[in-house]
Amino acid sequence: MGSVKRKYQLAKREEDILYVLWSAGRPLLASEIANDDLQLSTVHTTLKRMMRKRLVEVVDFAKSGNVFGRCYEAAITLEEYEKDKLYASHAKADRSKSDIVSVAEALLKGADNERLIQELDGLEELIKARREKIKQEGQ
Repeated sequence: MGSVKRKYQLAKREEDILYVLWSAGRPLLASEIANDDLQLSTVHTTLKRMMRKRLVEVVDFAKSGNVFGRCYEAAITLEEYEKDKLYASHAKADRSKSDIVSVAEALLKGADNERLIQELDGLEELIKARREKIKQEGQ
């Protein structure tokens, strides 16, 4: 398999802003996105670039002081972005394992024990069902 091109190639500031939007779970004004690491002028500049890339969109207007400001929302989901990152990093990973095993391993790597047990139980059910289907098709 050749190298996989990432669908979302983001600058660090773009990624930072998306994580702020995802964490908030609601549309935010630029002033609400700004923080100690993201100055308001940087937020405005980065949001303009992100709108051109269709990473964020204006979904509302809200009063900010004496003026109305745009409310921004992520146009992609956290899941879409994380999958894109995972698949891109997987493309560079060790090729001695199958694609499915490598992806599953990467997905399970950072899970706490309780979540890991749940995920493994789900995988076992999936594997069992798939094995049964293969056996039925082979008969």
